[in-house]
Order: sequence, then C-alpha cells, then structure tokens
Amino acid sequence: MSRMNLAGLLAMLLLASAGVVEAKQWRYAGLHPRTGQPADGLCHIEMMHVHTAAPMHADTLYRTRDNVYVFIGDPTPFGYEGPRHSYYGHHPVVLNVLVQIDVDVDVVEYCYHDGPHYHAYPPPPRQEFVEKEDVHYYAGEYPQEYRSESPKLVRVNTVYRPWSVVRPVVTWAPPPEYHGPIIQVDLNLPLPSVEVRVGAPPPPPPPPPSHGWEGGVIREEHVHVHHDHCDHHEHKRHKKHKKHKKWKGRD
Repeated sequence: MSRMNLAGLLAMLLLASAGVVEAKQWRYAGLHPRTGQPADGLCHIEMMHVHTAAPMHADTLYRTRDNVYVFIGDPTPFGYEGPRHSYYGHHPVVLNVLVQIDVDVDVVEYCYHDGPHYHAYPPPPRQEFVEKEDVHYYAGEYPQEYRSESPKLVRVNTVYRPWSVVRPVVTWAPPPEYHGPIIQVDLNLPLPSVEVRVGAPPPPPPPPPSHGWEGGVIREEHVHVHHDHCDHHEHKRHKKHKKHKKWKGRD
C-alpha cells in the first residue's frame, strides 16, 4: 500500500472515531421507554445514565432538570410488569422524590393523563392526595404553572390513544376533594353531558343504576374530556410556586 493511500486510510479512521466520540448523548434518570415505541420495552436503570437514542415524545412523556430526562408517564403500554399505582386525572409529580435526588426545594411537575391511569410510583409525600376504591386523586389546588402548561402537555392523551393501554377500573365518581377534569365514558348509554372547570368543585355523580358510574368500563376511544382552562375569572388566584433550584451534582 502506498504512503498516500495509507495516509488517506488513517485520516478516514480518525474522522470515523471522532464521529463516534462526538455522537449525541441523552441523559436519563429512572425507568423510561427505550425508544418510545411500546414494542421496544423499557430501560430499568434507576440512576442517571446516558443513551445515544433521543427520547421520543420528550415534550409530553418526560420532564427535564439540568438536561436530564425523567419519564413520568403510564408505563403499561411498554410491557411494564412491576408494582402499579392507580391514579385518576391530573396530579403533581415530584421529580426529586421519583429519582431520589437531594434538593432543598421539591421539583414539582404535573401529570396530564386524563381519567384513570397507572404509574410505577406512589403519590409523593408533602402533596395532598385522597384514596377511594384503591385509586389516588389529587386533592390540592392547581397552581398557575399547571394551567399555563396544560394546553401543551395535555397532548399526552393524544400520544397514548393509539396504544394498547390497560386502565384501572373506576366505577364511582371522584371524591369531592378532587378538583381536576372529569371524563365521561360513552357506553352507548344516554349519559348526561358533564362540564367541569378545573379548580371548581366536581359535579355530583350521575344517578344510578345503569346510567351512572357504577359498572362503567373505561374505553379510551370513547372518552370525552371537558376542560375549561381559559376562564380565569371563574377560578381563585393561586400563588405561584417558588422557583425550583436546580439539581446539585448532576452535571
């Protein structure tokens, strides 16, 4: 091999190795989908780690702090077989509790899954939840940050719609402490229309027997969600959360 050809080969190898070294890496913490496609399953590494695959649906399925992606969605479409905790409606998620990071102030985000769904994590401490029929409902007030992000992050329900999602069976109306959106399940029955405004007390449950919540089966393709996030005059003003400190020691 001539010196010129050898020099060209070495140059190509150096360029290729530089490309491998400079490949984009994405930082994750905790359980998360491998690719975002249900058939590809989940990564179960709990500590902060890196992948060369970018998170799919990153703007709805994940929340980030210091460029670390934390999955907060329902893991059941991805073949999750671990402990499951049942929730109903929108609720807070505390990222530093979820991935066990020591910070001075809780890093609070919100899950925007409509209706009954599962998570791999239990309700976080220092947040108000009530339990009814083994389902967790958020009983606190929704801050302005939740309202401002809702039009964008509520799209998580559109992302999940084509997937095979197993939902908790909910046969009763939410408890009065829950102030979030309530879905109406269409079972081809003449159920009355329900309008719910976040921050206002939930409406009374429809009358029994067959036209109420009891005996209902959750069918994602027939779920109707009623939101009213625009009418700020109907709601109480809430104090904004304090600005969260960044995680320490994660870079």
